[in-house]
Amino acid sequence: MASPQRMIVTGAAQGIGRAVALRLAAHGVHLAVWDVQRDGVEETAELCREKGATSRAFTVDAGDADAIEAAVANFERDWGKPDGLVNNAGIFPRARALDMDLAEWDQVLRVNLTGTFVTARAVAARMKDEGRGAIVNTASGRALAGAANGAHYSASKGGIIAFTKTAAIELAKFNVTVNALAPGFTETDMLAKVAQPVREQILAKIPMGRFGQPREIANAVAFLCAEGDYITGQQINVNGGVYM
Repeated sequence: MASPQRMIVTGAAQGIGRAVALRLAAHGVHLAVWDVQRDGVEETAELCREKGATSRAFTVDAGDADAIEAAVANFERDWGKPDGLVNNAGIFPRARALDMDLAEWDQVLRVNLTGTFVTARAVAARMKDEGRGAIVNTASGRALAGAANGAHYSASKGGIIAFTKTAAIELAKFNVTVNALAPGFTETDMLAKVAQPVREQILAKIPMGRFGQPREIANAVAFLCAEGDYITGQQINVNGGVYM
């Protein structure tokens, strides 16, 4: 399978999503970057254009199924059927399980898990017609080890791993690969908000003794998209050994 040339990256306004978009942009692809944060995603698109990609920004709420379908339809109208998708959009509002109300639970599941499903479904329908494609869904190490104050987040990311495996089975006959990437603790704005004493406790548990960098996650995504022809249904951990 040739490397994807028409790609969508969700949650691309900052952090891992932006790093992934910039990594893919270096290959000169047609690249749509999505995020609910308008200013951030516009900046990402501009940075991608500077790297040689044909890039456009879309303000898309990952929890809005109609908006997702419209954005994919616009992509197809302008550039043709997408052949690569990186599902990275997600949220992580902290709340203890016993204090969490149903609205908080529903919001995280809607954005993280349902958003991943709806986007993958819309894109895969087009990939199926073309007989090729690569989908990478962003899970998390917190799906494997749990997350204090994050039952909704862990559940959503665990659901992404389970969804990925089933989608991989169903799409394999169409030459579409589907994999999940599970980043560990990575230097993003989310991690920057963690108190220093807690950061030190986390570092002590990481065998490599440091946090990951967004570019390291992006490198794994780029490999799966460009070189992962016979890799599908897998959960790839990029976490410095914190969970094996």
